[in-house]
Amino acid sequence: MLEAAAKEKLQGRILDIGCGYGVVGIVLKSTFPDIQAVCSDVNPRAVELAGINSSKNHAPIETAVSDRFANLTGMFDTVVSNPPIRAGKKVIYAMFQESYDHLSANGTLIAVVRRTQGAESAQKYIAEVFGNCDVISRDRGYWVLKGVRI
Repeated sequence: MLEAAAKEKLQGRILDIGCGYGVVGIVLKSTFPDIQAVCSDVNPRAVELAGINSSKNHAPIETAVSDRFANLTGMFDTVVSNPPIRAGKKVIYAMFQESYDHLSANGTLIAVVRRTQGAESAQKYIAEVFGNCDVISRDRGYWVLKGVRI
């Protein structure tokens, strides 16, 4: 997903939703120093670790403890996610829908889903919500999906 996202020439305000300890947001901030990276997770310890890792890697990010978009404000130009597949379709599909609602015009959702864990159905759902969804990368069973808010 990081290689595919790096080819997208990201700019503006980027959200790594479900950031865990911050790898995706930190790598994107390091790759695109001019972006405003926000990393959020429902787990306070994960968000704390994302902040620590941000400092250690000299990649300043904003962090937030948030259940999806509950504690986030403003719009985003890109939302990236390695969604918590084990949380179930109801949770990750809500993340996709809420991402659409919080993206600026022409904003993008980039998500990685393993083929054996529902990549095809996730692609169809994102296409329903966004009106489009491309597979921008396939590697070792992982699909990187991209929906653009039109």
